[in-house]
Amino acid sequence: MIQVLSLIRPHGHERVRAAVEEALTLVCNDAAAVRHLVEAVNLTHARTALIELDALSRFERPLPVMTDYDGLLGQGVTP
Repeated sequence: MIQVLSLIRPHGHERVRAAVEEALTLVCNDAAAVRHLVEAVNLTHARTALIELDALSRFERPLPVMTDYDGLLGQGVTP
């Protein structure tokens, strides 16, 4: 509880209140989860450029057939 209250000064009352309400709707009562929800607004991820994969399509291969290995499971091991 003290950890949640200590978030009010740096982030503001309304932001912490919204994070607590969201945590309660998610059925989460951990202070670390509330802190994450408060600070998640500041998390921004840089979008990377999309890579065209047309040139890489020549490296595509079909998946191997694994059914032949099932026959090995039935065989006993001889020392």
